[in-house]
Amino acid sequence: MIIGAGGMLGISMVHELAGFDVVALEKEDLDITCYSKVRQQLLKHQPEYIINCAAYTAVDLAEREPEKAHKINGSAVGMLASLAKQINATIIHFSTDYVFDGKATEPYKPTDPVNPINVYGQSKLLGEILIKRSGAKHYIFRISWLYAPHGKNFFKWVLENDLEEMKVVDTQTGCPTSALDVASFVKHVIENDPKKHGTYHFSNEGSMTWYAFAKAIIKQAGLNNKITKTNKFSTLAKRPDYSTLDYSLIKKVFNYESPKACTALSNVFTQYKMLSS
Repeated sequence: MIIGAGGMLGISMVHELAGFDVVALEKEDLDITCYSKVRQQLLKHQPEYIINCAAYTAVDLAEREPEKAHKINGSAVGMLASLAKQINATIIHFSTDYVFDGKATEPYKPTDPVNPINVYGQSKLLGEILIKRSGAKHYIFRISWLYAPHGKNFFKWVLENDLEEMKVVDTQTGCPTSALDVASFVKHVIENDPKKHGTYHFSNEGSMTWYAFAKAIIKQAGLNNKITKTNKFSTLAKRPDYSTLDYSLIKKVFNYESPKACTALSNVFTQYKMLSS
């Protein structure tokens, strides 16, 4: 079962798992915050895996509506995990690099101390805590800087905005991660489940700033758009300056090699052109 099937990650997940017996539920099909409706769907379909792609992702808006962010990313996730335990399903959930404060100088390991500096990160951390507390079989995959050929994301903004000059921050470093590759990895997990449940980090291989990522996107597209780096980028929510994730545990536990950032970008751009034609 895929919950949040109409979102950026959900769309990629539905496409990647097309060969499986999948129940795909979009936001209009299921309100993840409604206990009775979620319980009804789980009891009806009895899924072996529940892939939760539903999330509140408006990082800045979360500062103005923290209750909504905590409800969707926190309490609703805990409820889902509790119901998953009741039917003996494995829940696959996605968290974020924003559970860290960005003060590290080397890639964050899954066991490193968490300290979110914005409401969004706090709400995602609450979801993690409640999943663990539920006792459900679970995989929590923290991912960073997610982008795709569809949906609303930085990759598409760089290609589609009509600005004469793009000013992009050069003081935040992380790992751009393709939703296509996240979905491919999840398929691998389901097909080769080692039953080693817990919290893991997943990203494409390669760390860079948002400015460097924007330059890479423009180069991939063969465009000449003007991009200027900036150290000042005012946003309502604070962002960690450094949130590169150490995904080495993925290799050891799942025997999976994450694609390089340049390969991921090329694949996403190829699909973007297909969707745009």
